[in-house]
Amino acid sequence: MLIDSAYKQKILRGDKVTTIRYGSYEAKPGSEVYLVVTPSDTAVARVRITRVERKKVRELTNEDARLDGFSDVKELLRELSKIYGELYGDDEVTIIGFEVTKRFDDGIPLKWLKGLNYREPAEIARLYLENQEKLNLNRETDFILRRIYNEGLGRAVRTFGPKRVQGALLKAYHALYEAGVI
Repeated sequence: MLIDSAYKQKILRGDKVTTIRYGSYEAKPGSEVYLVVTPSDTAVARVRITRVERKKVRELTNEDARLDGFSDVKELLRELSKIYGELYGDDEVTIIGFEVTKRFDDGIPLKWLKGLNYREPAEIARLYLENQEKLNLNRETDFILRRIYNEGLGRAVRTFGPKRVQGALLKAYHALYEAGVI
């Protein structure tokens, strides 16, 4: 689920627990999705969809605004109009409620998640360590994966650089796949 970076902190603090989208937006209650901040395309959390409700713009309430991180419906409508253009009372919006199930303090580039078939780097590192005897990875890859597991993705990236970390994760993912672990 894409969000503007302006809303990231409100969501992570729990001040914003819904997102309102113009039109009929497909989301399935109970499903988990990544919360991706734009324009950086970085996943900052995994969220569970708690509810999906469709309303006309004129039916939006101050409570809807508060759950979306705004003080009242007027402020909410001003922000929605900046994003979607002028809204009319009969226009339909979709309110998507969510709860953060996991935060990624360092963020995970979306392209990395796609390359890892949406498996998180910490999971890849854990699976590697649990199955390293089945895998034949070089010493540098081993060291990088241990750093991810023990100290987090951000620390590994700061130490080894993003390209080397991404390369190690991809090597581990493919080795785990070939070994039948994932």
